[in-house]
Amino acid sequence: MVTRKRPIKRSAQVAAIDNDNENEIQDDGASQPKVPKELLVIAQEVKIVRALACNDLTKRNRQIRKLRKWFQLRAVSSFPFTEDDFMRIWKGLYYNVWMSDKPLVQEELAEQLAQMVDSFGGNTACSLAYFSAFMRTMCQEWFGIDQWRMDKFLMLVRRMVRYMLRLLKKSKWSPELIQTFNATMQQSVLAEQPKSRGLTMHYMDVFFEELAKAANEEITAAQVNLFLRPFVHYVGTQRDPKLVAQCRTRVFYHLLYQSELGREYSEKYKAWKEMGFPSASIDDVEKLDSGFDEEEEEEDEKQPQPETISLDPRAGNVDVLMPELPLNADCVLEELQTLLRTQEYNSKRRKGLRKLLHIFETYAAGEFPLGVRNMPKPEGTTLAELVEQKITDADEFEESNFGTGRNLKKLSKSKRKRLLSSINFEEVDEDNFNEVLDNAMTPKLRKQVKRNEKVRSSINNAWVVEKVDENGDEPTEKATANKPESKKAKKTAQKDELPKQKTKLQAKQQSKAQPTVAPTNEELTTDKEATKAAPAEVKSNGWEEPLKPGEQDYFVPSRKVQLKQANNKLLLNPLAAQVTPKNPVQRIKLETARTDSGSKKVRIVTKCNSAYPKSDYYRQLKLSPQLPYDANRQPGKSALKPHVLPGPINPNYKKPKRLFNDTL
Repeated sequence: MVTRKRPIKRSAQVAAIDNDNENEIQDDGASQPKVPKELLVIAQEVKIVRALACNDLTKRNRQIRKLRKWFQLRAVSSFPFTEDDFMRIWKGLYYNVWMSDKPLVQEELAEQLAQMVDSFGGNTACSLAYFSAFMRTMCQEWFGIDQWRMDKFLMLVRRMVRYMLRLLKKSKWSPELIQTFNATMQQSVLAEQPKSRGLTMHYMDVFFEELAKAANEEITAAQVNLFLRPFVHYVGTQRDPKLVAQCRTRVFYHLLYQSELGREYSEKYKAWKEMGFPSASIDDVEKLDSGFDEEEEEEDEKQPQPETISLDPRAGNVDVLMPELPLNADCVLEELQTLLRTQEYNSKRRKGLRKLLHIFETYAAGEFPLGVRNMPKPEGTTLAELVEQKITDADEFEESNFGTGRNLKKLSKSKRKRLLSSINFEEVDEDNFNEVLDNAMTPKLRKQVKRNEKVRSSINNAWVVEKVDENGDEPTEKATANKPESKKAKKTAQKDELPKQKTKLQAKQQSKAQPTVAPTNEELTTDKEATKAAPAEVKSNGWEEPLKPGEQDYFVPSRKVQLKQANNKLLLNPLAAQVTPKNPVQRIKLETARTDSGSKKVRIVTKCNSAYPKSDYYRQLKLSPQLPYDANRQPGKSALKPHVLPGPINPNYKKPKRLFNDTL
């Protein structure tokens, strides 16, 4: 519902009074002094900042396009830029980058802001002021950047440094401009008391990489030394050890590794590592040039190739070209020597500066001072011997700690009590505990322990490790296991036992078939005399003699076979005989089912059984070289899962309501 005000009816006198008041106000305004133009410029800058930091994307993009033209006009006007003007502008640009989304949009925005370094009509002072205001703004706002927006601001810093160095290159690396640039950086990023440690570390990572890209091998060693001098001074004056270490590794060591000696060392170390460190020193590796690639290189030079230079690593197989920066170690040595001579340092900082001084002295002598030069190798013992030694040490340690306890666990409770009661513990020490326990054991238990040790040693000796000669000969063949011989021996023994069993069965059948006759007294006496006369003769039991005429062989099945035959004749259901199927096909099925149920067999396949290989045991020891078993060890984490509800166990439990005052 829209409400409207009613029009107020005014008389002619009231209207005349209002007109007179308006005329008086206009006369007073004309008499007031004019607003100064500086305030109007500041008001215009505030308006621009509000447009840059607004929520509307179209307004922000429109203001970015207008800002470049405004910079060009303002640089030529009678109102020059000041640091406060650029600080106000960068406040709006900072929030413009803050609200930008998507990686490609952020990259395009960072490129546009970095290109504005050249938008002052060749006025390098304004460009330096624009860049220094950016670095000061980033130092102030660094702690407010969260992890989700950190990458785009790091990219913005890299692009701004790149375009600033391009501007210095256009001025032919003027020493005055380089000195002013270094002075502004020492006030913001390279200050003695840094406001943002992360920004300083990133600036050290990026600076000399972008200098190499911007210079593109069009810079001298003296000009590089002008950029390097504030970093040498920073190492000597900075008290934060992390920033000093970052400056040492990402500035000085980076320059050494990108030099000609550093690249030669990197190639040599890579080849040495790929070969598996065959020699003890890297100096034994030499690079041999073959003449096979010269013709191909000449053909490639003749063919024109399209120039595709990428300055940033993007998604895909893109390599960034990093030209070499010329480095003169004399400048660094002079600065370090002056710092050590003039400044007062404690022993720790002085030691670090002397180490850096020694590194650059060796580099100046023509030798690369960093990296791995020697690779120590064990002499006299191979890897297999070391593994065997570790295994024996682990076995001895395990036996010394848990051997007696395991031997006691093998005994029953009563035997264990009897054994412990027979020991005099006053004479027992830590050294002779095992000996006393072994002496107190029964001889039967000692034999059993010795037998188990022999079985273990025979199992371990059944597997032999093949040794390979260094000359590349074939491995010596050794017997890995005596399994097939044992099988053959078993088969032959079984074949020899078969005829003996058959003869015993035949003798039993003969004795059952023949009628038994009671011997007379005369026969007994004759038998006794015969035994006395020939005590050395072997007694014949009559089972191996051939059959006499009239005798027959009868096969008496064993008890097990008789039970099988009886079970086959039995019916599963006694009433099933009355209801036999008349159909012959069903009758055959029923008979087969009966016979199958009685002659059921279970086959146990043992082909997949195998011994525990020694290689798996070695691998297990390598993965866990600690003590294999410890009875006193407790689990690091509970096996029981914690309950979801931290309160009472019953989720339906409710506390009784209490009154505000319990006394009521």
